[in-house]
Amino acid sequence: MIRVEGIHKYFGTLHVLRGISLDVEKGEAVVVIGPSGSGKSTLLRCINLLVEPDEGRVFLEGTQVNRADIRREWVRQQVGMVFQSFNLFTHLTALQNVMLGLTQVKGISKDVAATKARQLLARVGLAAKEHAYPAQLSGGQQQRVAIARALAMDPKAMLFDEPTSALDPEYIREVLDVMTALAREGMTMIVVTHEMGFASSVASRILFMDTGMIIEEGTPDKIFHHPEHERTRSFVDKILR
Repeated sequence: MIRVEGIHKYFGTLHVLRGISLDVEKGEAVVVIGPSGSGKSTLLRCINLLVEPDEGRVFLEGTQVNRADIRREWVRQQVGMVFQSFNLFTHLTALQNVMLGLTQVKGISKDVAATKARQLLARVGLAAKEHAYPAQLSGGQQQRVAIARALAMDPKAMLFDEPTSALDPEYIREVLDVMTALAREGMTMIVVTHEMGFASSVASRILFMDTGMIIEEGTPDKIFHHPEHERTRSFVDKILR
């Protein structure tokens, strides 16, 4: 579904990604862990071309998408992304936030868009909140609206960039439950997270990144209990202690 070959990214003199290569199969849930500044978020942004790689190639279903003749907006419809901040429009209700991409990007009529948006809000457990504005929703509810909005584009894959890091602890579980359900339904996902319980139970594979490189990858059991690299072992010991 997603292939990344030899991706490099520089911000000025800072070499953030150093030759990353990665394959993600259809239906796979890949979790990326690692210390702050290791390039995890930049990797996600390079995959859906919010950030342009300086070197290397990005493929979606076998088609190289970081080419001049490929529209970036089309790529972002195919690969949805959910961020740490919810980025909802504060003057729109939950329903209107989910409808917006359907009407403005896909050109769907408001009636059809509203029906689909209601289905998606129900899918994330917010059917009763369609008329609520973001200020009337908890952080967890806002993030679930953001997930519904991303799903409205019918993406082939979803990227999650630390989607629970801005949430109060009491709201984290409701967002992780929605993400777990998506993974169980077969959504192709790459998730950057510090939620190791989620990673352990949902990930088909875990990547450990540091200094712009994938240091080690494997099953949750391998990474958490039998890591091969000392840097992986040191990181895991700290986060699981």
